[in-house]
Amino acid sequence: CELFALCEQMITKDGGVVKTFIELDLKEFDDDASNGESNSEQLIEKEVFDACYFDNDESRVTQELVTKCNNVCRSRLCCFDSYRLESSCRATVGEDECELFALCEQMITKDGGVVKTFIELDLKEFDDDGVGPGE
Repeated sequence: CELFALCEQMITKDGGVVKTFIELDLKEFDDDASNGESNSEQLIEKEVFDACYFDNDESRVTQELVTKCNNVCRSRLCCFDSYRLESSCRATVGEDECELFALCEQMITKDGGVVKTFIELDLKEFDDDGVGPGE
C-alpha cells in the first residue's frame, strides 16, 4: 500500500477521480473549501482563456497557442457536437462545466478532428473564402 500512497492525491473528496491539473491544484492547495466550486470554475475559465484566446488578432495564432490550448482542452473536447473522436460527455460532466470550455470548440476541425497546427487554426478562423494559400 505504501507504494501507491501518492495515488491518493488523485481521488476527489467525493470519491471520484481527479481529471485535470486544475482539480488537483484546488484539491491540494485551496484552503477555502466553502468557495472551492466557484474558485474552481473561475480557475478553469481563466486557464482556458489564457491558453486559447486570440480575439481577432491573426498574429496571436501561434504553434504555442495551439499546443497550450489543446493541452487545456483535451479532456473536454467531448463537450462539443462537432467533435467526432469520442461520444459526447455533456450529459456526464454537465452544461455548466462544458460552457467553461467554450473557447475550446475552435480547436475542432470541420471534419470533427483536432486542430494540430497553427496553420490549420489560422485557415479555419481567418480564411473567409475557404481556399487555402496559393490555390
